[in-house]
Amino acid sequence: MTAPITTTRLATITELDEVAALCTAAFADEAVMAWVLPDPGTRLQHMRSMFGSSLGAAVEADALLLAVAAGESVGASIWMPRSGRPQPMRLPAEDDPVSRRLLSVQTETDARCPDDPHLYLQSMAVRPERRGQGAGSAMLTSGLTRARELDLPVYLEASTPNNRRLYERHGFRDHGRPIHLSDDGPSLQPMWLDV
Repeated sequence: MTAPITTTRLATITELDEVAALCTAAFADEAVMAWVLPDPGTRLQHMRSMFGSSLGAAVEADALLLAVAAGESVGASIWMPRSGRPQPMRLPAEDDPVSRRLLSVQTETDARCPDDPHLYLQSMAVRPERRGQGAGSAMLTSGLTRARELDLPVYLEASTPNNRRLYERHGFRDHGRPIHLSDDGPSLQPMWLDV
């Protein structure tokens, strides 16, 4: 059986719950999420809460791109324009391990963010049962077309060897040394593409 054709389009505000569920399923086994939220019993609940605000901001910025196959959203990616490094994140109100790890991820990735204006591929998620069927490539092709239209390079941090290989196939190259998250966290590989 062949996989259905995958198309891409911007997400709408009415799809936030569906996209949050998609991202929660896609990131449930991802290395950084598993490190930030080590308790599998509460991980999904925390992730739904975390995705709600970031996905809403991405929709408002016309930066949330969906991959759709056979009428179903199978992937989502966030392509945020950036001009320089982001402002330092405020310390979380709670002093708990999850907040500290989230702050660590944000601080360590922001420190490596390029100063030049670029599109930041903040995240890319594909439903686990749809991985390897072209959704990631479809989103990358569409996002890179937008980058060319805006005349902006693209920056990202690859969180797995498989992701890194996908990005390399689309022309990305390593951008400096890996980011090793503290407290025995996973490593992220910054990558860059001049379009």
